[in-house]
Parts: sequence; C-alpha cells; structure tokens
Amino acid sequence: MCFTLSLLAAVLFAIQVNAQDFIAWSGNDCDGSEGLEVACDGTCFDFSNRHSFEVLNAEGFVTLFEGADCTGESFDFGAETPGECINVNTGTNIQSFICT
Repeated sequence: MCFTLSLLAAVLFAIQVNAQDFIAWSGNDCDGSEGLEVACDGTCFDFSNRHSFEVLNAEGFVTLFEGADCTGESFDFGAETPGECINVNTGTNIQSFICT
C-alpha cells in the first residue's frame, strides 16, 4: 500500500511540475497587483484591469479577448517563454484570456 501511495504522489508531482501556470498583473511590467496563478489548461479566465502577464514553468500559447468569457476580437500572443513578462498593448481593453 505504501508503494502505491508513493507512486501516486510521484506521478501527481510530475504532472504538476510540467504544468504551465499563468499570472496576470495590473502594472505594465509584471508589477502592481498580482492576480491569481492559474493553470494553462484551455480554460477561459478573467483579465479585467490587467496590463501584463507571465507564463511560468513551460511555454504557453496565450490568446487575449476583447470581450468577457473569451468572446469578441482576439489577440494571439504565441508561445511565450517561461518567466518572460509580456506587456499587453493591443489598443483595446482586454477582458479575458485562454492559455494552453
């Protein structure tokens, strides 16, 4: 039983280490108010009042949306390098995003 629990814990840790995470910031240079760290799993998240973001752990493909719930005009930010701060300057107010 201990072997099974240890194996399960190791697998879950490996999955977590390889996951991409996303953090959005209120400032232009990943400064100001820090948002929650969310998984880059294709889920639509709120980006209101945010002006920069950072993908952690691995490359993440980020799409920002003008509308809430990932609707309206979209802006692709490509495969972002882990730990690099990306300033969002699209000329419009971004309301939501998807990271994969």
